[in-house]
Amino acid sequence: MSDESTTAVVPDISNTHKNSITNETGDSSESTDQPPLKKSASNVPITLNIRYKTQKFSIECDLYDTLGHLKDKIDKLTDVEPQVQKLVNKSITSVKRDDTTTILKDLNLTDGQTLLLVGATRSEVSTTSGIQSTASSNKDSTDDYASGTTKKEPLCKQTKHEKVLKNGKPENVQVGIRNLNEELPSSIEGLYMSMLNQSGKKARLTFKLELDELWINTAETTKKIPMTQIRNVVDEPIEGHDGYSIVGFQTGTTENSIIWIYWCPSQYVKSIRRQILSD
Repeated sequence: MSDESTTAVVPDISNTHKNSITNETGDSSESTDQPPLKKSASNVPITLNIRYKTQKFSIECDLYDTLGHLKDKIDKLTDVEPQVQKLVNKSITSVKRDDTTTILKDLNLTDGQTLLLVGATRSEVSTTSGIQSTASSNKDSTDDYASGTTKKEPLCKQTKHEKVLKNGKPENVQVGIRNLNEELPSSIEGLYMSMLNQSGKKARLTFKLELDELWINTAETTKKIPMTQIRNVVDEPIEGHDGYSIVGFQTGTTENSIIWIYWCPSQYVKSIRRQILSD
């Protein structure tokens, strides 16, 4: 038998099969029925203004960008690492958010809005890290103010603190709540409350976030403390007065460097620490 009589003829169905698959999947470049999916169904470009100390930056981003993406852009402009950045706006509270899943739309941000940035640059962090190491190594010495030479004594029982506490709570002090942690008010000015400072005068604690400063106001004076200079925040409940605490802002390595505030509502203590130290 010849080869011609034994060779089977197989029809070419490759194109037909390919077209069939293409029509079923819609992946063909020739098909216009189903265009490729985009990264986001709704791209909304916006411009945000970032105010940091005396500087102001404009950042182009998208309403569907994550908070982490925005912080990365801010980092490149300010040298403030994302993990220490605090963004403040009337629509943003101090509630902690997941930077990787929170999108700008979730924060109710709109085109042209201004955000205040609070946080130390890498060089400032490097400087304060040495300070914090010193403070840590001197923990025993900073504990001496509360412990005396033998047994630890509560702050409210120590003579200098007891003297101030005898003046009693200010008339319009905010109600204190024990065993509760509340976020600071969302106002850009921060937290207003009536307290007594270490001289026994009525004082008001104010966060000036646009200046990265903590202000302690009395009727006569205003003490302005850069937040980057506060090395530690010391606090202790006032015995016999549930819901109120003594709070100290430590700016040096000794007891004398601590600025004391009395009758602070206890529910704000943790948020005050986080606002200043990023705890």
